[in-house]
Amino acid sequence: MTFQFSAEEISKIITEKVIYEGLELEELGIELDEITPDKLLFDEDGLALDSVDALEVIAGVQREFSITFPEVDQEFIEKNCSTIGQLTQTVMSFSKATAA
Repeated sequence: MTFQFSAEEISKIITEKVIYEGLELEELGIELDEITPDKLLFDEDGLALDSVDALEVIAGVQREFSITFPEVDQEFIEKNCSTIGQLTQTVMSFSKATAA
């Protein structure tokens, strides 16, 4: 099984479908174009998402890309999910490991 998404496609799906639509950020007054690949997701200087949002993002990413992250804890989120760019790289590395 080969993974059929490019980094740009992964980033777009995470940004638009998982984060913007999935967390209903429009209702919070956040515009889609404010969510850039290097925008901090869980920091007050970024989108300021909380721990519940983090779990929803992780679940959405796993569902969208048919992957499973082994242990999702605070350390995993900080290391792999702080920005959309990091999440994109995490999805790519997990999908390659799964396809191998």
